[in-house]
Amino acid sequence: MKNDAQKWENTGDFWDISALVPPRKASYQAPPGREIISTEIAVPDVSTSTNAFPKLGDIEILTVDAPQNSREAARPMTEKPQAAQPTVTRVCETNAVMVGDVPLPKQYVSAAYEKEEQERPLPEASYVPEGMLLRGVRIYPHKNEYSYYAELCRHARKLFSLEGKECEAVPFFSYMPQYSQLNRAQLRWYLWWRTSFRCGRVLAVDYSYLLLYLYEIINLGDAISPSVGQESMLRLWLSYRERYPRLDAIVREWLCDYSLLYRLLPPRLPDPLLGELLSGCRLKEFYVSATVGNAMCDAVLYFCSNYDYKKSKFYRGDAIPHFDRVMRGAVQETLQYLEEQREGSAPPTGGYSTVSRDAFSGAICAYPYKKRIEVDFVSFSNTYELRYIVTDVLKYTENALRAVLGIKSRLTVYRVSTELSARIDRYLATALPQKVQPRKKAPQTPTYEQRYELPKCALSVERAAKIEAASWQTTKRLIEAFEGGESYEHGGTVPQNPIPLQGVSMSEREVQAPTPVLAFAATAPMAESNGQKSLFDMLGELREFVRQADRGDALAQRAFAAQMNSMPDAIADKINTVAGDSIGDIILEDRGGFYAVIEDYRELLQEEGILP
Repeated sequence: MKNDAQKWENTGDFWDISALVPPRKASYQAPPGREIISTEIAVPDVSTSTNAFPKLGDIEILTVDAPQNSREAARPMTEKPQAAQPTVTRVCETNAVMVGDVPLPKQYVSAAYEKEEQERPLPEASYVPEGMLLRGVRIYPHKNEYSYYAELCRHARKLFSLEGKECEAVPFFSYMPQYSQLNRAQLRWYLWWRTSFRCGRVLAVDYSYLLLYLYEIINLGDAISPSVGQESMLRLWLSYRERYPRLDAIVREWLCDYSLLYRLLPPRLPDPLLGELLSGCRLKEFYVSATVGNAMCDAVLYFCSNYDYKKSKFYRGDAIPHFDRVMRGAVQETLQYLEEQREGSAPPTGGYSTVSRDAFSGAICAYPYKKRIEVDFVSFSNTYELRYIVTDVLKYTENALRAVLGIKSRLTVYRVSTELSARIDRYLATALPQKVQPRKKAPQTPTYEQRYELPKCALSVERAAKIEAASWQTTKRLIEAFEGGESYEHGGTVPQNPIPLQGVSMSEREVQAPTPVLAFAATAPMAESNGQKSLFDMLGELREFVRQADRGDALAQRAFAAQMNSMPDAIADKINTVAGDSIGDIILEDRGGFYAVIEDYRELLQEEGILP
């Protein structure tokens, strides 16, 4: 009831909408302004000597901000350093100085990392490799001690001096091969393969045997000469990498660890395979140090460029030496230019980096040889600015080389500064080979014109006599073919030797030789006199087929062809070929299932004695 009474009492407030409207925010009032007082600081004259720089305690620092309503005047305040005094650097010749920052204390990401760094043991050994891109190597013991690979070490030392005898290959497979997993046949084959490999003979062997041999080298320690162990690992890698590509990923890391632990110089890898062998290597700079020439240049050329000029389609043949020499020289000029630009004030090209790695990661390694290695080296993979510069320099240089070699296509170059391009141009002026002049191709005779060229043959009196005799015989045939023409049988005479061939020049013979009469039908027989075979003799036993064709006897033609172990079409082709060589035309034609003699040559065949 009480609630109902209150409800009726507040009924009048039901229509009061102002209570539902959110209150307005107070208007913004700007704070009172602050008076800026400019004050000049008197700095004593600083000489060029660094000892004359004033200390921070001798410089008066004045307050520059004062409240507007403050009645206190700015007064000088003197602050004495509590720790090491910061350095004072002279900025310009106007005696203005800049106080250096006080070095900040070392901070750690987490308390666990801080504890690990504080409990970090001292290195067992440390050294600086000479003449390499590595700046320092520190070797630490492994953090956890273990003994479950001690048996492998004992077996390796026991079997190290044993020599194997020739035997048959025995297969073997194990992810982590050890001597205890081998049976007698497998052990005999392993010893024989190892003896052969030590003598330089590379036998086909399973991958697990190779792993076992690598484990043996790693765990022998001082029982084997470190140089011999390094050479064996490298030779095994290069000998079996084509058959087992997985060796690239493991041997290049283990070989690096082995060399660093025993302070060996890096082995030299084949120059043509350097990029392929070190693709994905964690410490490429170790192997690059062994290359011939400037190690810095080689490292930049192989691992600090987005463009590999050796994959260019023009990198072949005689151009390969020019590419290698000119590209390497251009990179050297670029590095010298960048070195001059920084004037010794910046860190070396690429800067210093440190990598920490566990030795022989993934291999069976006993505790005495399981170390942690820290390496300080000159890094190239993270210097993106240098990568872009070298990439464009290589493309710029290849464009110049292409122009000299007569290649029209060009690569796109994004940025090469004017000073750097001018320096590279000065180098290329003496480094580029002589410009290849384009060879002018001799005009080629069209194929259709070559068909009209006469065959070239030596001048022969006998051949000229034969041509002359054939000409007179053709003249005889043509004259007899026309009615009213003078026949040699009716008083016409054919001179036996109409033109003296001896002692007469070719021009005189051409004048004296008669010109054959051209007939409308190219049916002039080619039977020649003076000992040349006639058509009768040239046909031989095929004359019978011509007689059967004259009779139109199809059965007789097929029987004759069967007797000759041939077909009627083949016999007819032979006869027409002989007739073409003799008279210049065919004498048989196909009549649809059988062959018949062409009527125009029936009389000629009768004169030759082929037809009755």
